[in-house]
Amino acid sequence: MKGRLSLIPVLLIFLWTTVLCCSVTAEETVQVKIAVINMQNVVRKSVAGQKAMKKLNKKFEGLQKKLKAKQDELKAFKEDLGEKAPLMNEDAKAEKEREYKKAIRDFKDQSDDAQFEMRQAESKSMEPVLKELEKVVTSIGEKGGYTIILEKNMPGIYFNASEVDITDEVIRAYDNKVKSKGKKDKK
Repeated sequence: MKGRLSLIPVLLIFLWTTVLCCSVTAEETVQVKIAVINMQNVVRKSVAGQKAMKKLNKKFEGLQKKLKAKQDELKAFKEDLGEKAPLMNEDAKAEKEREYKKAIRDFKDQSDDAQFEMRQAESKSMEPVLKELEKVVTSIGEKGGYTIILEKNMPGIYFNASEVDITDEVIRAYDNKVKSKGKKDKK
């Protein structure tokens, strides 16, 4: 019994210290302000983003036309081969089939090259837009007193209240920055 009584003062001191620490910590807690943005919408709806996307779409359409023309050639070659194959000897038929298979491999290579070229072009045209957007978001974060600004479509973000979504504010600020930069460049 005497051993238990000696633990009581120790427990009281521990509880008192815990209460004091918690009250001090609660008073010192930093106000957290969080916002989210949808970068896809910012790029899609901002003036500079639309301009970059238009440029990319033109390039994409050009590459698509080339691939479509090559695909039409392959289709015509196959149809021609199908019609003439019964009239050809075995060696000529085998040669035409080899030509067709080679044309298909060439088409696949051209398609892969076009996809790579599009990824490169997208990266090149979006890089300056994203760098400028990063500056705009940082400025909004500092002026608005935000602790953190997250990408709305990040894994792990399942819900956010509409009040913390600053996408439209970022679009307006970015468009204004681009417009003012354009006016400075004209002077």
